[in-house]
Amino acid sequence: MAKSTSTKGRRPRRSTRISQRLERARQRNAAQLAEQRKREQLVDDELVAFVDAGDAIAAEEASCEEKIAALQRKIDETREASRERVAGEHARQARAARTIHEDGGRSAAQVAELLELRSEKEARRLIAAGRQTAEQDTGATEQSPDEEGSAEQSDRQAGRPKAAEADTPASGGSGEQAQLRGVDGQQHRPNSGFVPSVIADGGRQSA
Repeated sequence: MAKSTSTKGRRPRRSTRISQRLERARQRNAAQLAEQRKREQLVDDELVAFVDAGDAIAAEEASCEEKIAALQRKIDETREASRERVAGEHARQARAARTIHEDGGRSAAQVAELLELRSEKEARRLIAAGRQTAEQDTGATEQSPDEEGSAEQSDRQAGRPKAAEADTPASGGSGEQAQLRGVDGQQHRPNSGFVPSVIADGGRQSA
């Protein structure tokens, strides 16, 4: 009776064919698990690469913006310097047009023709700008009122006459100076054969 009980509790022995089949299943499972672990490691590596690339992108964009800002400042400075140089050359053109018109005795129409301007109106505008530039240049070189007042006060304290009084000639020389002014006016009279009749008749055409 005891012999039958021990026989019933023992696992029946597998056949060789079944054992081989089970072993092959275990090997396939191990291979699948190894492949799964390999894929998981690959995913983890790519996650790290993705985050690192995001940080590199942010750093590169920030660096690029800084370089662009520096270049933009240089561009703005270059443009400003260029505008100042161009403005200076425009002022030089305006002074030349004014000199041709007023000192050269040419009419606004003649100035427009000489300088190949689009119209007489543009010539007049250029001449007016030349006058304004000349006035600014003259004002910059004149003595300031404070300096002039200080000089007059020093002259009074030293007992010296004012510059206007020192330059005033005696009554006998007034006729001679009037004659010199008349000669000088004739030397600077514009050529009536070249300029318009308005200027030749004694009135200069205003711009």
